[in-house]
Amino acid sequence: MMNDYNNRNAKSYDGELMEKGRKGEEIVIDWLNSIDYYKEVIDMREFRVSQRLDVDCGIETIDGAIVLAEIKTDYNLGKTSNFLFEAFRLNHFVDPDKVFYLGWTFRSPAKYLLYYSPNEHSVYQFRFINIRQIIGKYASQCKPRIHIEPTDDQKTTFNLLIPQSCFTGHVKKWKLSACAEGRQGGNS
Repeated sequence: MMNDYNNRNAKSYDGELMEKGRKGEEIVIDWLNSIDYYKEVIDMREFRVSQRLDVDCGIETIDGAIVLAEIKTDYNLGKTSNFLFEAFRLNHFVDPDKVFYLGWTFRSPAKYLLYYSPNEHSVYQFRFINIRQIIGKYASQCKPRIHIEPTDDQKTTFNLLIPQSCFTGHVKKWKLSACAEGRQGGNS
């Protein structure tokens, strides 16, 4: 077990995981741009404030409304029956009052979470409000499984694994065409 904690990335926004996530974001943004109901997809990933807020894009609908979305990629979707949600992180080497901070599941102001599943060639669409309500209800009735990830030299991330069945009626699953994924170098 010690080896897992010694093989951390120097930074969480470098390396293979970030590359995989970035590829998933590109595929989802390309997919969003193909939907006629959306007037424009505003890519916000390079804005530092958007990164801190956990918002990847703004989606302008044909009626002029703009909704915010966070995009995640999970290579375990389609292999397990759980969704993974980041609950919090511990920052190891800061002032004691800054050690704990909320994960994207509870911090993001986005309306939607778009979870890309390369294994299923699909995007799961959630409303963050539903995710938070379902996690609360599930935790009141069952003990959630917790996945602890040695994020990088500075942080450890605590994730909740919630059964997909808990989200019945509260998640949409969109199958992507091989064409949409192929344009961004996705799996086909």
